[in-house]
Amino acid sequence: MKHIFSTLPCMDYDARRLKELCDKYGFFGVEVRTKPDNSFVHADFLNVINVGSSICIRDVNEQQLEDAKTILSQMENTNILGMRVFLGNFRRRYSDPKILFEHSEIVKSLRTMCDYTSKEIWVETHNEYSTGRVLKTLIEDVDRGNLKIIWDIMHPIEDGESPEETWELIGKYISHVHIKDGKKRDDATWHDYEYTPIGEGEMPIKEIIGILNNGNYKGCLSLEWESLWRDELRKLDWSVDKILKSYMDYMWLMYEHTGEEKDRSFAEENECIRNQL
Repeated sequence: MKHIFSTLPCMDYDARRLKELCDKYGFFGVEVRTKPDNSFVHADFLNVINVGSSICIRDVNEQQLEDAKTILSQMENTNILGMRVFLGNFRRRYSDPKILFEHSEIVKSLRTMCDYTSKEIWVETHNEYSTGRVLKTLIEDVDRGNLKIIWDIMHPIEDGESPEETWELIGKYISHVHIKDGKKRDDATWHDYEYTPIGEGEMPIKEIIGILNNGNYKGCLSLEWESLWRDELRKLDWSVDKILKSYMDYMWLMYEHTGEEKDRSFAEENECIRNQL
């Protein structure tokens, strides 16, 4: 497994600056977020693993399909693996309004996107499709080999599904993992957890990485620092350097202090990267 980071906290950085951050802190590459015009940062010298679009599918929407084609066309002739899409409704609180949608329409839209490209379409564990229970059915219904899953480790837990259950249900479809941390709020009206720096919340990160190792996961671990829309992270006012260093320091210490054989290769990989800096 290799470490990468989402460009969410540094959307204005160019490819050269992103590459400098990767080299400085030992990251393998980045996942880039699309800009309002559906363009995104990429360059031959920068490892871009995937493109995080803002597309959120609830039906067969022609504009969304055109947006997807615009993004996917830019990905052709690159080493970028997949494009991320969301499904359903974003809700912070249980009382937030929901837009009704038909599962069958989402299936049709995903089939169209998958059939358009040789790249992969990555559905994130989010919203009504946050759990392995729901996503397993979706994957089977769409029935396309290039439809894969991003396991955002927080959202299934928010909806009551353990990491072990998630992996058991959809592990074979997972191409990418979002790492973040947070804790359940005292206010029971909130659906979303309160986000924290890595290592300061309740996410069982070490256990999840153990599950991935045991499951022979070959993808990346991607730090997702959502300061663009998470007030609790924005208030910390952390620099990009602090965000990345804090994450890598946490990961390094976690593996440095474990005695488990399955974790040693990960620690050795990080040590090798650091020795090259």
